[in-house]
Amino acid sequence: MQLRSPRARVRPEDVDRAHLLAVNRRRGRAAGESTAGEIRSVALDLFYKHGFQATTLRHIASRVGIQVGSLYNHITSKGELLFDIMETVMLALLEDQRQVAQEPDVVERMRLLVYHHVKFHGERAKEVFIGNSELRSLNRQQRSRIVALRHEYEDMFQKELEDGIRQGKFLPVDVQVTAYGILAMTTWVSSWYSPRGRLSLEEIAEIYSDMVLRGIWNPSAGQLQTHLRRVGRDSARRILAAAGAAK
Repeated sequence: MQLRSPRARVRPEDVDRAHLLAVNRRRGRAAGESTAGEIRSVALDLFYKHGFQATTLRHIASRVGIQVGSLYNHITSKGELLFDIMETVMLALLEDQRQVAQEPDVVERMRLLVYHHVKFHGERAKEVFIGNSELRSLNRQQRSRIVALRHEYEDMFQKELEDGIRQGKFLPVDVQVTAYGILAMTTWVSSWYSPRGRLSLEEIAEIYSDMVLRGIWNPSAGQLQTHLRRVGRDSARRILAAAGAAK
C-alpha cells in the first residue's frame, strides 16, 4: 500500500503574504515602466531645448527626481537614450507606411503617405528636430541603423512614384528628386506648425497631400478629383463588405 504524503496546511497568513508580494511586484514593474517613460520624456525635452551635448545625466536625473546612479536601472547611457528616441521615431513612421501599403490604389497610397507624414511631423516636432539635428551625436553603429531606416522610409515614396508612372497616373518626373522634394517640403511643417494657428493639423495635411497630387498627376489619366471620388466609393464598399462578412 502506498502511503500518501500528508497535505500541507495552507495558513491564511501565507495566502495574504503571497498576495501582497504579487501586488508589490506588479507595482514595482509599473513604477519602473513609469520612471523609464518619464526619463525618456525629460530627456526628449532637454535634448530639444539644450541639445544632446549640453544635457547631462545629472540634469535628467534632477528633473525626474531621482539620483544619477538610479538612471542606470533604466538606461545604459545617454547616447543609448538618444538612439532610442531616434529609432522609435523611424519605426513609428515605417509602421504608418506599412498600414498605407495595404491600400490598393497607387494615387490614394501617395495621398496617404503625404497626409500621414505631415501629421506625424506636426504632432512630434520635438522628436523630429532631434532626429534632424543630433544624428552626428550617435556612434557609428547607431548612425548606420538610423540612416538605413531613413533610406527604407524614403524608398517607399520613390516606389510609389515609380508605380504611379508605370500605371500612367503620374507624370514621368525624376523619381528621386521628386521624392526628396516632397519629403523636404512636408517635413518642414514640424518647424512652423502651431496648434494655436488658423488651420488644424488635419487641414494642413489635406492641403499638402492635395498640392503634391496636383503636381504629379498625369492629366491624360482623367480628372484627379474624379479618380479620388471613385477610390473613396470603392473603399466604402470594401468596408461595408468586410463588416457584412464579419457578422
